[in-house]
Amino acid sequence: MKEEARERMLDYVRPLAAGLDGLTNYGDVERVLAAAETIADGTPGADPDLLFLLAVFSGQDRWVSRLGHRSRTEIFLESLGVPRRTIAALFRSLGRFLAAPKSVEERVVHDAVAIDAMGAYGIARLAVEAHRERLAIPEIAALVEEAAARPLLTEAAEVLAAPRRAAMRAFAEGLRAEHAEFAGRPAGRPRG
Repeated sequence: MKEEARERMLDYVRPLAAGLDGLTNYGDVERVLAAAETIADGTPGADPDLLFLLAVFSGQDRWVSRLGHRSRTEIFLESLGVPRRTIAALFRSLGRFLAAPKSVEERVVHDAVAIDAMGAYGIARLAVEAHRERLAIPEIAALVEEAAARPLLTEAAEVLAAPRRAAMRAFAEGLRAEHAEFAGRPAGRPRG
């Protein structure tokens, strides 16, 4: 796939990756793509074009699957010279890469999405989501631990995940400890 076609695909997907407010964009498309390429370097056998497409469209499966949007996306990709069999593989992969990945490309992108949600970056995003949902501190700590425990499918991703998992677990533990430190103590009463 030519670099110009890849840039046009990124331009096609970036507005879809914006948040509900139409402005929030954490660079998801580029981050997942970079993570997928890094993981693929340590995971032989991935088709670079399918890997690129799946990584770029990975967060847009619900939008792309809707009637009308799918055909519009197919026409767009065909206009850039993407073979029909690669487009068909993309749509098959979008429906299963998170829950039941089968191909090398699906396992790599599965792990890239998980890595993007780990570490300090993952904690920051979870904090934003938790604030929006008005979650309590113990609920936030549980979400952080859940994200840290997410299973990965490739050795390359496990290497990337190790320090991120440790940071998340330490954060959740510290958050719980600090929350418990003053929990249950009536305000305005002296200690002792």
